[in-house]
Amino acid sequence: MMRVLLLIGIVLKPFAALATHILGGELHYAHQGGDSYLFTLTLYRDCGPGNVNGTGFDLQAELGVFDASGTYLFSQNATFPGATPVPVVLNNPCLTAPPTICVEEAAYSAVLDLPPIPGGYVVSYQRCCRTPTILNLANPGDEGLTCTVAVPNVNQTGANSSPVFNAYPPIALCVGQNMSFDHSATDPDGDQLVYELCTPYTGGDPFNPAPSPPTGPPYTPVLWAPGYSQTYQMDASPPLAIDPVSGMLTVTPTQAGSYVVGVCVKEYRAGVLLSEVRRDLRFDAVPCMVTILSSIQQQQTFCDGYQVDLMNQSIGGNSYFWDFGDPNSNTDTSSLFAPVHTYGDTGTFTVMLVVNPGWPCADTSFASFQVHPPLDPVFVPPPIQCLGAGPVPLEVTGNFTPQAPAQWDLGAGAVPQQLSGQTIAAHFVQPGTQVVTVTVSDHGCTDSYTDTVRVFPPPVPLFTTDTMGCLPLEVRFDNLSTAWTPMRFAWDLGDGAGSTDSLAVHTYTVEGQYDVRLTVMTDSGCIDTVSLLRPGAVTVWDLPVAGLYTSTPVVDVLDPVVSIHDASVNADSWLYTVAGSTFTTPEFTISFQEAGTYEVVQVVASGLGCVDTARIRVIVTGSLFHAPSAFTPDGDGLNDVWFPVVIGARAYELAIFDRWGTRLFHTEDPKAGWDGAGLPVGVYTYKAWLAEHGPERRAYTGIITLVR
Repeated sequence: MMRVLLLIGIVLKPFAALATHILGGELHYAHQGGDSYLFTLTLYRDCGPGNVNGTGFDLQAELGVFDASGTYLFSQNATFPGATPVPVVLNNPCLTAPPTICVEEAAYSAVLDLPPIPGGYVVSYQRCCRTPTILNLANPGDEGLTCTVAVPNVNQTGANSSPVFNAYPPIALCVGQNMSFDHSATDPDGDQLVYELCTPYTGGDPFNPAPSPPTGPPYTPVLWAPGYSQTYQMDASPPLAIDPVSGMLTVTPTQAGSYVVGVCVKEYRAGVLLSEVRRDLRFDAVPCMVTILSSIQQQQTFCDGYQVDLMNQSIGGNSYFWDFGDPNSNTDTSSLFAPVHTYGDTGTFTVMLVVNPGWPCADTSFASFQVHPPLDPVFVPPPIQCLGAGPVPLEVTGNFTPQAPAQWDLGAGAVPQQLSGQTIAAHFVQPGTQVVTVTVSDHGCTDSYTDTVRVFPPPVPLFTTDTMGCLPLEVRFDNLSTAWTPMRFAWDLGDGAGSTDSLAVHTYTVEGQYDVRLTVMTDSGCIDTVSLLRPGAVTVWDLPVAGLYTSTPVVDVLDPVVSIHDASVNADSWLYTVAGSTFTTPEFTISFQEAGTYEVVQVVASGLGCVDTARIRVIVTGSLFHAPSAFTPDGDGLNDVWFPVVIGARAYELAIFDRWGTRLFHTEDPKAGWDGAGLPVGVYTYKAWLAEHGPERRAYTGIITLVR
């Protein structure tokens, strides 16, 4: 049995060590309407070296609900909301608490549904254990805490919300220094509140640090260490006390140490006690140090203008007095922690800061500030420059002295890329937008300004050349000129004519060679006028003159030979077309096969490809009509068809009749013949009419003997 108990002790000891973080807490509620109540559990933990294992807040806080007799009804968990540091505040600005004091607060909340029951409810939370550094408890490492509050039966008292303490008292108290704190509470229902010192409740132990469920009422008070009690809870003179009406808490600690303190507020309605909120807290009485140090942050920025933001780096201060050392101002003092002052002029000024003026622990420091306006360097970019037109003047101006050095960065488009001086001449060798930065240093300050200089190439005139042809020659000039801005054009076409069109079209009417000039002008960007002259750009050749003649423009069909003679000028080659035939000699003779009117076309060409055309007409007149007197249409292939010979007929008609005058055959084709088909042997009569290629008309009559 002893070995079992020893093993249990070894296993459970770590739980006691892990739960040394509880400083105190309280539980209150607010009626939400109906049977709903919002409960708030505020816990405080030690985050300093007294929490030897660094134990944090629990992720869940279990609220146990009991009836008035202490019977357990149910539990509800509240989730950890996160922790908030509790500041260490002393009422003496000359004193500083040790940095080891650290407290964090967490406010868990949960909504409980509590329908009316006889006697009402008791809601409680329990947790162990407190820090072992506490002086006024007999066994602080074994003591936990119980936060509890009663909810009356609303059927008897009406709806109720518990009182809520207005503020949390100082964590640290300076030994030998009087502390007064308004520990009053607010009751949402306006009930009467009565304050008193009370003994905190214990709850949980090292073996069961977080009882689940919590135990019900009545609860056990903590065990005071010898010499301490509910009326004398800490070493103090005068002792800890609270005014029952106002809630003003007073104490003057006499012994350094940690003390558990209980403060209760009771609410009464019509003389009936409804509820009690019991605040379980810890005071740390410490030997406070006097640490007052005046310190002004040295000037960080220069040339920022006349307004100076003063940074206070003092330690332990409660009140401040600044003197800005401005001889131009009657209001150059301030009591703000970190004031702002605007000086009336440039200069170097001495600033004084007194921390806690009038206190015996006051401290004074000084700092020197230089006040200058911003350098604000700037240069005005020139108008768009033409590439290659010469240096570009640049000048930087601003709030600096004429001797202030200026350094220019002209970028890759300039040669050289770096220049010094407030006024420079920049040479840009590349077109485009050039980024230029100038940096000026003065009064220990440096500032830069960046802008752009635009450099455009000059316009470039360009058009097609080497155009040649014969008169009249129409020439279209294709304008290939380029510029970065709109262009205007002026053409000199070499023969006295001009044009302002982008694409010039001109007809040359005189033989010769012409120089053409194109002038390109820009009115924006790179403003310039540039010309391009193309000597002999256009060559115009004269035309040959076609001409031909014949001494016999009219011939007889029986002698149809005509000679064609050349009368052209400047011709190098000839092409004649007549009656479906072609001739390429200057002169030739042709014998026509038929009467008619014939056109002789002459096309002559010069050696430069120029051509001309001329035409004359030749008339072949006269006619011939010869008719056979007999034919034998017997099918032997010989003389089977009667064919008259007809030459020179412009119009023609033939008819054949029998002896009774009946027309047997008719044609208008001089090539057609009569076959006499189906007719008997005998004598027949023909009549022929023809019109020559001239004014003459002729008629022929005769007989035909058909023989078989």
